This record gives sequence, C-alpha cells and structure tokens, in this order.
Amino acid sequence: MSHGEDMEMVPTHLWRYAQDQPFLAEVADETRRFLTELARDASIDVHLVKARPKTLASYKDKSAKLKDDGTPKYSDPATEIHDCVAARVIVYTTRARNDMANLIENRCECRERHNPGEKRHNGYDSEHLVITGLKDPDLQLRYSALTKFFDNYKGLEIQVRSVAGHAWAEYEHDIRYKSGGYKELPSNDKGRVDQYFIEAGGMRRYMDEIFDKIEELLRPQGADDAATADEPVIEVDEPSPETLDPTLLGPASLGALVASRFPDDEPGDTLSLAVLVDQLAELGVTTVGQLEAALSNLGQGQVARLMDYPIETTRVRKLDDELLAIFLDRYVAAAADDGRRQLLRLRLRRVRGRFTIYSLEGPSGTRRPVTAARAVRDLAKFVAERQGVAAAAYNGFISASRSDISPGYFPKEVRTSAGPVYVATNLSRAHAESLMGEMVSRVPGVGLRVKRAGDLLFEAAPDVSATNPETSSGPGS
Repeated sequence: MSHGEDMEMVPTHLWRYAQDQPFLAEVADETRRFLTELARDASIDVHLVKARPKTLASYKDKSAKLKDDGTPKYSDPATEIHDCVAARVIVYTTRARNDMANLIENRCECRERHNPGEKRHNGYDSEHLVITGLKDPDLQLRYSALTKFFDNYKGLEIQVRSVAGHAWAEYEHDIRYKSGGYKELPSNDKGRVDQYFIEAGGMRRYMDEIFDKIEELLRPQGADDAATADEPVIEVDEPSPETLDPTLLGPASLGALVASRFPDDEPGDTLSLAVLVDQLAELGVTTVGQLEAALSNLGQGQVARLMDYPIETTRVRKLDDELLAIFLDRYVAAAADDGRRQLLRLRLRRVRGRFTIYSLEGPSGTRRPVTAARAVRDLAKFVAERQGVAAAAYNGFISASRSDISPGYFPKEVRTSAGPVYVATNLSRAHAESLMGEMVSRVPGVGLRVKRAGDLLFEAAPDVSATNPETSSGPGS
C-alpha cells in the first residue's frame, strides 16, 4: 500500500482536526480571556481559569469509541464531541459557582447545563455547560476566534466548580481513572475506597457550606428590591444649589471628571463613558455639579477597597462602582440591558451593607438600615418634630435656613411637621456620627437608639424627671 493510499484511509474529520490545532489553541486562549473578564466584570473571585484544546491523539481515541453493542458512539464526531475546546473555572464558594454559571448562561447560547453530581450521589459537584455561541454582537467581535469556532464545532464545554469540589474531583479522578494501584485492588478494597470518597464528599459539602457562610458575612446576599433601597445621596429632582457646576454631563465632561478623580488609572473607552452618562440621566443626574455632590459622600478609595480589584482597573470602572455604592438598586434598575443589570447586581454585594449600616430604633419601631448621611437627616427630623426646628439646629450643619449651612457642604431640605430643616449631606462618617450623637442627646426619655451594623452606637438618656420625683434640692443635697 502506498503512502498516498495510507493518507486516504484517514477520516476527513481527523485531517481537519489536525489542521485546526493552531486555531483551537487560539480559541482556548480567547475562551480563558472571556471567562476571566466575565468574572472580573461581575466581581466574582476566581481561583483559576483554564482552557485547553483537546489533543489530536485524545480526539482520535474519543471519536473511535464504541457503544456496548459495538456500533460507533459518534456518528459525526466533529459535531457530537463538545470538548474539542474545554474550559474550567474554579471559584471559592458554591454561591460564586452558581453566579458564574448563570453569567455564562446569560451571555452565551447555552444548549446544555447540568450537574452530574446530582445523579451520581458520590460527592462530585460541578456545573457543566455546553455553549454554542455568544449572544452579544460586541462579544462576537471582541472574541472573533471563539465566534468562528462555532461555525465548524457545535459546542464548547465549560465546567464551574468550587475549590472544595475541585479538590475532590481531581483526587477522585486520579485514583479511579489513572491509578494502576486502584485497578489492581481486590473488589472489597475498591469498595472501601469508593465509600471513602463518598464520605469525603460529605466533608466537601461541609466545607462548601462553611465557605458560603464566610462569604455571606463578607458580602451579604441582601434583597434585590429597589422598593427597599436607600435613596440617593442627593435628591436630583429638586433644584440644585447655585454653587454646583451646571455643565451638562456628556462623555467629554464625564471623562474630565474621572480623570481628576482617578489620575493614576487608565482612562477606559468613550463608549463606556457614554453608557454611564445615559444611566445617570435615567436617575436624573444630568450635570457635573449634581454628580460631584453625589460623589462627595465617598472617601478617597473607599469603594475601591471594598471591590478589591484583582488587576489594574480603569477610571470608568471605578466610577461605575462608586455610583453603584451611592444609588444602590436604583443604579442597577437604570442600566440599559439585562446583561449589565446582572453584572451590577452581582457587584452590588460588595458594597451592600458597607454604607447602609445605621438603623434607628424609636417609639414607632426600628427603621431599616440607612447611610450615615440619611441617619443624620432622620434624627434631625425626629428632634424637630418633637422639640421644634430650633432645637435641631447645630453649628452650620443643621439649620432652618439653607444659607446657614457651612460653605462647601451641600444642604438637603428635610420636611418636618414643624417646618423645613436643612441638613448637610456630604459629611465624613466620623462627622456624621458626631451629629447623630448630638441629636440623640437632645431627646431624652423617648427610647431612641442608633445602631451601627447591629451594635449600639448611641442611646437617648432616660427622662430623670419621669423616673425619679426627687430633685437636686431634695434630701441629701
């Protein structure tokens, strides 16, 4: 038989697969980059992202597999084998695993999603997805090799696991499928090894549960309900103070603002700036002054520390996260599409509960947690409605007149039954807390308490005259 005749006997799909090896390596690299950037954009912590093309030898062996009846397992290997390029994402918690799998399902055409462990009941736990394309045209352009891959290959497999699930799966695979020692064990000993893996699976589940509890403490799940969200730092539907910059927000003016706010970071692209401009307009923030007033409550780098960016991050992304911290669920709802809303909702966990940590307990019950600035306004209203507006005034930060607020602070009108009270909004946390303590001290005997993240911060003194009829001139004076 001649060399030419040998070549003709090689199936067409194998020749094509051999020729595609450089292309498949490029697809694997793009897949890894796509998954890494997807996790980064959603602020999902990942331990590892891997993607690899199946080797020609492995593809040949798999395509030649037979069913139990001796017939070929794959009638068309090129379209039926879904791990010609395969990826794996290892995250730290099962919540992150579910979030990542949901993101992939949302951003990709997904033909299949399942967890084989739900049927095996042996300790295995991993989300398996087979994607057949990218939904977003922008993603298709950005990841052109990955997009082209689906013209000839009808699926790409992605596995998403927790670190605990990965440790179990890797060791189990090495022992049962690669270890010659396991294969040579007597059946009774094999059964004992199998039982040990089931027991290890229980320990894996326990570790996942503990990691999830840690995650919940660090980043509470919270309720994604705009109706219960705290209000923005400024009321944008009210006339802005004359001191605010009236320049209209646009990509250029917003770019200048973020350049001054984050001078050491990469700028980001103009399209992203335009997205933020449109989203702010949905919230009624249309001028540079309004945006500066909203940002004034945030300390330098305060949100960035919470986000814990894994790599260098653009100015636009940092501003995006600061706006998320200020407007919370309303900012999520103002996003233009479901994909962006999903990313923002996941990021919101990083900041939810880090600013809305002050709760007020009074005669009418406990108010839901609010920001420091909002707590000061609520307390000023509480004092004014019980003792008059003058009793709530304090040092140019709380007053019956807007003009009495100290220069450099942005007053917000608080309507009370005793008349309007103006309260400075752009206060540091320490300054806001000092005002909270002052307001609480002015209403003794009403049972008013302020808590910070569940811990008692201030409590109104008891009304001595109501509990002790004796006066200072009584016996023992």
